[in-house]
Amino acid sequence: MRVGIVGLGFMGSVHLRNWQALGAGVRVVAVCDRHPVPGSGKAGNLGGEVEMDLSDVAVYSDMGEMLAKERLDAVSIALPTHLHRAASIRALEAGVHVLCEKPMALSLADCDAMIAAAKQADKILMVAHCIRFWPEYVWLKRAVESGEYGNWRSADFSRLSFVPSWAKGSWFSDPEKSGGAALDLHVHDVDFIRWALGDPQELHSSGGVDFVRTAFDFGAGRAVSATASWRMPESFGFEMAFEVLFERALVRFSSRSEPPLTVYPHDGEPSSPAPSSSDGYAGEIRHFARLISGEEREAVVPPEDARESLGLALRIRDALGGEA
Repeated sequence: MRVGIVGLGFMGSVHLRNWQALGAGVRVVAVCDRHPVPGSGKAGNLGGEVEMDLSDVAVYSDMGEMLAKERLDAVSIALPTHLHRAASIRALEAGVHVLCEKPMALSLADCDAMIAAAKQADKILMVAHCIRFWPEYVWLKRAVESGEYGNWRSADFSRLSFVPSWAKGSWFSDPEKSGGAALDLHVHDVDFIRWALGDPQELHSSGGVDFVRTAFDFGAGRAVSATASWRMPESFGFEMAFEVLFERALVRFSSRSEPPLTVYPHDGEPSSPAPSSSDGYAGEIRHFARLISGEEREAVVPPEDARESLGLALRIRDALGGEA
């Protein structure tokens, strides 16, 4: 399997590392970035902060040239969000399977064009919603489906971060290009809530470009809240977390806790499941590789579903401060 990566910023480096970790049978043969640094092991908009293994990897600054010269089976698109549509369609039309970073795009029309291109090319298009592969979140979805702790009654999700130094003054801080916190950060939990709990009946959001809080009403007294923030001090770092109340237990997860996941049953002692030592980035790339090789048949993130999650995030962004 011959893989190319388009965009060598933070997420591009994550894709590179996890593709290379798959080992035998998979090879990253080409990377593309507007500002590569050939031979240095560093590239992209990271300012030389991240080391990358680019040995035996062809480095391009033009995607068209890469697609024309390389025989690729798949590409990871890790470009700024406003470029997802054009780059994904270009790769699909070249006969290459596409793994595109989240959010899928900035509009439903862009999503529709990407889906149509994948169907026309008869190639797989997957959106990299890594939380669908994050072990603790996968565990939670299974707990909801199995009914092991009874029905869920309420839930709270949070995703809190400082603004990374590489993002300041870049496309990331421009809501016209990134979609702001609603589309770039909040969409993680919006997508997971849809995937694990279903579509809400109503929602109410408040906040702004760098902070979003949404209350979801699922009816029958079931309420969900989700918070996304880029307002945290750099000394805080990053945290993703959830707290879900079931009929027979409370479940808590925090990426800053040890152990991260704890179950507090109404009867019995707390326990700390350890779903996996892997993470969602490795899981999504492993799944995508299996999809395009035919080893797996059912997509965890069909592009049509990623489109629906973007649609809900767009409703939230457009209705900040009001009912939606």
